[in-house]
Amino acid sequence: MKSTAVKIFGSEYFVKADGGDDRVLEIAGIVDEKMKEIDQQFHQPSSTRTAVLACMNLVDEYIHKGRQDTRWLSKRLGMLIEKLEAVV
Repeated sequence: MKSTAVKIFGSEYFVKADGGDDRVLEIAGIVDEKMKEIDQQFHQPSSTRTAVLACMNLVDEYIHKGRQDTRWLSKRLGMLIEKLEAVV
């Protein structure tokens, strides 16, 4: 497992991951961007508080997207079942 250097919110970290460097850099970029966004909005007194808020925001976005995908899939499956029932 290779170590990849990333910079997040002004600090450098060395991350070991099974995925390639590109994936690690992409993830680090998303985290860095979200932390900067949170810092601009709320000006937290510590980077730890900023990181926690960024993490909560990212998880909220992930859950929301998952629910949207589930609703779309459920709707699509319902339409396909209706079409199959009409043919059978």
